[in-house]
Amino acid sequence: MLELAGIFSNGMILQRGKPCRIFGHDDAAKEVTVELLGKTYQAEVENSAFAVEIEAQEVATDITIVIQGSETVELTDVCFGDVFFLTGQSNMELPVSRTLDLSKDEVDASNYPYIRQFRVTPQYRLAEDQTAKILPLKWTRAVPGEIGEMSAAGFYCSKRIYDAEQVPIGLVLGAQGGSTIESWMPRDVLNEFGDFDGKIAPFLPDGAVQAYLQEREEHIAAWRRALESEDDTDLVAHTPEQIPEDAEPYTVPSILYGRTTPAGADGEKPSAQSDGAAADASGAQNAGADGSLRPWRGVVWFYKEFELQNEPDPDAFLYVGNLIDADVTYVNGVQVGRIEYRYPPRKYPFDGSILRKGRNVITVRLLIEGGAGGFVGSHPYYIRSGAEKISLEGPWLRKWGKEAPLPQKSFLMGQTIPTSLYRSTVFPLRQFAFRGIWWYQGESNTDDPAWYNEKFSRMIESWRDLLQQDLPVIAVEMPDYQDPLSGQMPEGWPAVQDFQRQAEVEVPGCAVVYARDLFTPLELHPQRKSELGARMAEKALVLYYK
Repeated sequence: MLELAGIFSNGMILQRGKPCRIFGHDDAAKEVTVELLGKTYQAEVENSAFAVEIEAQEVATDITIVIQGSETVELTDVCFGDVFFLTGQSNMELPVSRTLDLSKDEVDASNYPYIRQFRVTPQYRLAEDQTAKILPLKWTRAVPGEIGEMSAAGFYCSKRIYDAEQVPIGLVLGAQGGSTIESWMPRDVLNEFGDFDGKIAPFLPDGAVQAYLQEREEHIAAWRRALESEDDTDLVAHTPEQIPEDAEPYTVPSILYGRTTPAGADGEKPSAQSDGAAADASGAQNAGADGSLRPWRGVVWFYKEFELQNEPDPDAFLYVGNLIDADVTYVNGVQVGRIEYRYPPRKYPFDGSILRKGRNVITVRLLIEGGAGGFVGSHPYYIRSGAEKISLEGPWLRKWGKEAPLPQKSFLMGQTIPTSLYRSTVFPLRQFAFRGIWWYQGESNTDDPAWYNEKFSRMIESWRDLLQQDLPVIAVEMPDYQDPLSGQMPEGWPAVQDFQRQAEVEVPGCAVVYARDLFTPLELHPQRKSELGARMAEKALVLYYK
């Protein structure tokens, strides 16, 4: 059976001006051939693997490639242009759909069928004698209906490159939210910075990472099940009159830093504001008579009554800002949205038929995982029915739900296991041709910023060796950031930013994009990605095209 690596599919973009390999497996053929623009290329199959090299091509669009082995595969709508490897963590991964508050007009006016993205989803295999598969996913185009899925930083940069150069642009997106730089480094290089073998060893057996992550998911699910209670449905207000009588006042936006013991005032503080004023994370001034305030890990219910002046419109939208941590949100008792972790903005379009003229109620079931949580400041809070828009800031009501201790065992995420993404994302692409690398990472290393610049330098060197390509690199400096729980910049943040700036001097062929000023207060994922893309493109047009 002929099986191409998943990146080779209809609509793909291959690198112009360089020899390219089309690779995969065929367990029933001795030879595989590739037909392209009237020429035939071939390679032998060895241990079921093959890699057919085709000569360098000029810019081309809408061509067909035929691969023949034990089966015949025809790939259509193939282009040759410039292909960039997009890596790092969530600010590179962040999709265009998350930037529409600031850039909707720009996105709506965009139609770039020759800017395309392939998403690499890591299939974790860490042992040196194993190679992870590249899953066969669709190449997404920067056109209406698809553009929202694309990396925002990647798209906003690429559109400016395309406007200037008129060359098809391929984006191979490997970035993973929460990943550390250590996950992107090969094992031998990691050991230059300490003994990582002990951390890696448990994950080397085939299937070990998957079993570990499954255990992690089961622990999380068990904790969340423990927080479900029989009266949950009673706490979802189907009418304004059903809000619990013992609900207490709460102000949006603000943060609950814990619950006093015995129950009394509850450590509620206004969320830190954009002028940098810090919230007092101790909560001492709001504690009960005994002054004690304990972290809360469990459910809190929030309620907001509002008046709709006009008849409901089917086009309705609820924006519940940003919440810490996970929410299920209802309007008049009907669920309109659910997000399982803290970072995405709560943008919930819904069918306005569930609204009524006059009194309505919003109910939020919020799950707080880290001891403190709530409604983050400097984010939008409103509900819209047609043209009628109602602010949701100000007085709400709150009721404590169920509490449960977190599981005792702590777990890594797959993308924080040392060398996991190198083995499962970079290594499987070692035969693929690129024009350059775009890197946006650092947030997950602020707890331990030591040697970040040296690690980055050695990581890029190892990638160039693996790919056998001296690829130029664009690296993005992290924007400034205030943690919404403390109101302060995390301690290691400035150190990582300073290390990132050094890359332009320490890493040959690396351009660093200044981005400290592109922050949004209390937001780890600022939406100002169009401005960032413009700065990236300015560097790219010099680094790759001059």
